[in-house]
Amino acid sequence: MWLVGLFPMTTYARNRLVAWLLDRAYGQRGTVAVPTTGAPSDFLLGKFPPGIEDVLERVFARHDCWTAAGNEVDWCFLVGGPGNGKSEALRYIASRLGVTLPPRTPRQPAPRTIPDGPDGWPTRAHPLANGLGIAFINDASIPRPSVPADGSTPGSLFHDVADALARTARGEFTSLFANVNRGILVEERGGLRAVADWATETESRRLAAGLIHWLASQGDTGDGPVTVINPTSMRPQYGQFKLSLATAAGLTVTVFVHVVFLDVLSLLEPTPGSGGPVVSFESDPPEVAQYLTLGRLRLVSLDTTRDNTIAGSLVQLCAAPDRWEADGCRDSNTRQLCAAHSHCPFAQNARWLHEQTLRHRFLDTLRAAEIAANRRLTYRDLLGHVSLAVIGPPEQEWLKNKHPCEWVANQHQAVSTEATDQKSATVRLARHRIYTNLYPGSGFAVTRDLAEKRLSSSDRVFNAVLDHLLPSGEAARIQPYEKAFAEIDPARDTETWGTLRKRALDAIEALDIESPSDQMTAWAELPAAAGSDIELKLDTVLREEIAGELSQGSGAAVARVRALRRWRAAMLLRHVGTAHGFVRYADAIEGWLAEQESALRLPVLPQHLSRGISNLILPLPTRGPVRVFMAPLRPRTYCLSDDLPKETVLVAVPVNEIFVSIAAHGDALTAELWLRQGVNRPEKLASLAIDLSVARESLLHAMGRTSSFTEIGDTAFARIERARASLISRDRLRSLNAWFTNEHGEPFELRSSTASAALRVQRG
Repeated sequence: MWLVGLFPMTTYARNRLVAWLLDRAYGQRGTVAVPTTGAPSDFLLGKFPPGIEDVLERVFARHDCWTAAGNEVDWCFLVGGPGNGKSEALRYIASRLGVTLPPRTPRQPAPRTIPDGPDGWPTRAHPLANGLGIAFINDASIPRPSVPADGSTPGSLFHDVADALARTARGEFTSLFANVNRGILVEERGGLRAVADWATETESRRLAAGLIHWLASQGDTGDGPVTVINPTSMRPQYGQFKLSLATAAGLTVTVFVHVVFLDVLSLLEPTPGSGGPVVSFESDPPEVAQYLTLGRLRLVSLDTTRDNTIAGSLVQLCAAPDRWEADGCRDSNTRQLCAAHSHCPFAQNARWLHEQTLRHRFLDTLRAAEIAANRRLTYRDLLGHVSLAVIGPPEQEWLKNKHPCEWVANQHQAVSTEATDQKSATVRLARHRIYTNLYPGSGFAVTRDLAEKRLSSSDRVFNAVLDHLLPSGEAARIQPYEKAFAEIDPARDTETWGTLRKRALDAIEALDIESPSDQMTAWAELPAAAGSDIELKLDTVLREEIAGELSQGSGAAVARVRALRRWRAAMLLRHVGTAHGFVRYADAIEGWLAEQESALRLPVLPQHLSRGISNLILPLPTRGPVRVFMAPLRPRTYCLSDDLPKETVLVAVPVNEIFVSIAAHGDALTAELWLRQGVNRPEKLASLAIDLSVARESLLHAMGRTSSFTEIGDTAFARIERARASLISRDRLRSLNAWFTNEHGEPFELRSSTASAALRVQRG
C-alpha cells in the first residue's frame, strides 16, 4: 500500500497477484509450469495434467510400503514437451517421499539429477528410510558430463536407466523418476545404433535399450519390456510396462515403469474420468479413463462448460474476488478499495473473467486458438495466456522494476486530474483491456503516410494510438499462438455474427453523437462486466479529439479522424466479439471439434468435415466411370476429373479402391488414406494432419467448391499433395495401367495384349 499523487489522502494498492502474473508472462523469470504453494508470492495452486496425480499417489504408496522381500520396484517417467508440469511433479513426489530438493535459484537451471554433485547420481541414490534408493532425472535432455556427445555410445538417459538397473541387480534396489522431453527420445533411440551387438551386452544394458524403444514408440515393446497397458488413440495419456531383472542373489526383480504422456490432451477439455480417477489402480491391470471432449466451441448449456477443466479451474482461481476487490486491491488496515480500481485494466479484466458467461467465452477463445495453432497449450502457455489476458504485454517500466499497479496509479492520476497527458494515459489503460491483450496488432495496417501525420502535441489520442499500433519489441506470445490469435481475430471477420457486428459498426458511425460504450450498456446480449469506466473515458477523449480535428478541415486531419475511427472500430469489434464468443472461422473450428468428438467415440459417425476431406484428397468425377485421372510426371499431382489436358501421360485411380477415415489420437486429428485390397487387410497409404487451414478448405469441398485451393497456406497444400501422391506411388504404379491423351484431350489406355503384341491401345 502506498500514497501517490496530488491528493495526499488518495490510496493505491499493490496487488501481489499482478506481480505474480507478470513473473509468469512469456519470457519472464518465473516461467514455472504449474502454480505452486509457497512464500511469498506463489499462492495459486493449479491441477496437474491428467493422470499425474493418480500415478504419483500410486508410486508414493508403493514406495511407502516397499520391502526388499517384495522384489518389485516402481519407476515413473513423465514424457512431454517443455512447460507441461514435469518439474513440479518431481517436486511433489519428492516432498511426499521426504526428499528435500535444492531451492530454485533465479535465472539458474535446475540440477540435472538428484542427488547432485560429484558424489551424486549415479555414484549414489538418495536413500529412503525403508532401504530403497531413489534418483530423480529432472531433465533427461541435459547430457551427462561422462557421456561422450560424439555418438560413440548410447545417450545419457540410456545410461541413467542402465545404472539404475545395474544397482538393483547388485541388490541396491533403486527407483528412477525421470522427466523426458519428447524430442530427446528420437536421439536416444538413434544412439542405440552405436552398439554393434546387443547380445554381448549385460542384461541391464539390454533392458535399458528396450525401455528406450518403448518410450520412443509409445508402446512398441522391442526386446525386454512386457507391456501391461499400451497407450491408445482414445487413452493416450498413460502406459505401463515391466522389466524382469535377475539379481546377483539369484532372485528376479520386477520393475514396473509408469509412463504419463503430458502433451496429448487439451487442458481446455474435460479431464478423463468425469471426476473419478484418470488412471484407476483398483483393478489389475489399471483402468485408464477414455478422453472425451465437449465437441463444441460455443457451449450454450451451463451443465457443459469449460469451468471444470484444468484451464477453467485456474482462470477461476485467478479471477476470484478475494484476490481483487474483496481483498487484494484493498488496504489491509482500513479495507479501503484502491482509488484506481474503476480505471484499472487488471481489476476490470479480472471482473470480466469472474463473470460466468464472459469466462466461458474466454475459455472458448483459448480452445479456438489451440486449433488454429495446431498445438496444445502447455501449463507454461496457459499461464502465459492468463497473464497476458489479465495484465497485457509488459510495459518497459514494468521490466525496470516498476510495479504494474504503481504504473496504473500514475495513469489514473493523469486521467482523473486532467493532466497534460490525460489522453495518452487513457489510451495506455485501454490497450491493456482483455480484448486488446488477446489479439495482436491493430486490426488494420499503419501506412508510412499515416505515421507521418503524427502531431507535434504530445497529449493526443492519435499519437498514443500510433505508439500502440507501430510494432515495438518481441511478440507477447510464442509464434504459433501469435499467428493463431491473428487468424481468429473477430475484428478481421467479415461474416455477420448475428446482428451485433452491424450494431457495433453503427455505434462507431454514431460516435460523434453517443459514446459506443454507452450504447453497449443497452445491449442485452452483453453482461455488464464486459464494460468499464475505461471505455467510457476513452470515448470521451476520442470524441473531443475528433471534433477538434474536423474543425480544422485539412486533409491530414481527416486522415487522422479516419484512422481513429478504424482503430476504435477494431477495438469495439474485438470487445463485442470476445464478450460474445465470436471468432473468425468459427464454422471450421466447430467442424473440427465435432469431427474429433466423433472420432473419439465408437461407432464413428462421419461428420460434414470428413466428407469434405475425402473430396479434398480425391474428388469424385462428375461424369464417366468411377475413377480419377492423375498426372504422375507433373511437378505436383493434380486430380483431373473431367476436362483432361492434351498430350499428357496419366494414371487412372479407381475410386472404389480408396477410402478416407478420420482418426483422433488424443487431441490430434488426422485423415488417413486407405487402399482396399480385396479380402486382405486394407493398407494405409498416407496420413494428413487436420489443422485449421485444412479444415477450412475441406468445408469448401464438402459444399462442392472444388475448383481451387482458396483457404490454405503452402504447408497445408504440400501435405495434401503428398497424400495424393501416395495414390500413385512407385509400388502402386506397377499394378496400374498407363493412359495418355491425344491432341484433343481424348483418353487412351495402354493394356497388356496377346503374345503377338506386347501392348494394345484402347480408347477410354
